[in-house]
Amino acid sequence: MSTPLVSVWLITYNHERYIAQAIEGVLMQKTSFAVHLVIGEDCSTDNTRAIVKEYKALYPDRITLYLPERNMGMLPILRPTFALCQSKYVAMLDGDDYWTDPLKLQKQVDALEADPELMLAYHQVQVSDEINGTTYLAAQPKHPLRVLTLEDFIQPSHPVITLSTMFRNVFNGVMPELYYELPYPDLALFILLLKEGGKAVYNPDNMGVYRIHAKGAFSGLDKYARLEQRITFFTKLKPELSKLHQCRVAEIIGFHYYELMMTALREGSVVQAAQYFKLMSGYSSGLIKNSRTVWHALFTTMVRNLSTFYRKTARA
Repeated sequence: MSTPLVSVWLITYNHERYIAQAIEGVLMQKTSFAVHLVIGEDCSTDNTRAIVKEYKALYPDRITLYLPERNMGMLPILRPTFALCQSKYVAMLDGDDYWTDPLKLQKQVDALEADPELMLAYHQVQVSDEINGTTYLAAQPKHPLRVLTLEDFIQPSHPVITLSTMFRNVFNGVMPELYYELPYPDLALFILLLKEGGKAVYNPDNMGVYRIHAKGAFSGLDKYARLEQRITFFTKLKPELSKLHQCRVAEIIGFHYYELMMTALREGSVVQAAQYFKLMSGYSSGLIKNSRTVWHALFTTMVRNLSTFYRKTARA
């Protein structure tokens, strides 16, 4: 049997409420080519493994399972499962998300086949926030109608939602080691694909749903943890980029330290804010709209805290 044109790379862990919908979204795809679904089930503690085994029994020629005997973790399981994705193109999907458009894969393959310089295709998705009970469309790129380059992906916020992506498989089953070392491996992948001059294309069609829920890989992180992870991500990525892009990364790191400092100030933690301010001072402040607000925020918070302290002392 010939190699399918597209491999769907699906990682799942404790997704018994969602995994069937994720798989059905793949199986419903209408394409002029064969599609291979690779599922890495990371030894869930719920019924997820039983569910994926049922689908494998129903579709033995379309689904390949990777079933470790013990939990590997989010990053380690990526290596053996990606090795099973041998197709020309790879579409990414998490077990708690799903596709809604049966032509999603066909549209993305058509775009990539039409332009050999395109390394990545992605599209609009709906965000379903189960924590707050809201739904909304994800943010679009600033220039959604043009071809996108590396500059569009080196941003303070994550510019792409993983379930929307399909990339040209130029890695022959082996990702660069850096991919497995970073907190946001999907964003690392997109940047690695584009850093040698590759391009990306965005489709404004809403073709999937991204879930935010309490058990999500990143949903449970507080703002400090999320920002510190992004700083770690860009700090490790920086040496891999050109000097021009390193300057942009330095601005982003400085901006994230600024966000951490302002978060600490809002919570009244002057000492912690001062530590972030010191770290921020080592980076460019190009993304901070008004650097005076930094000093003003530090000063007013210190005065407020001192005032509170003296009032409490006076009462005592």
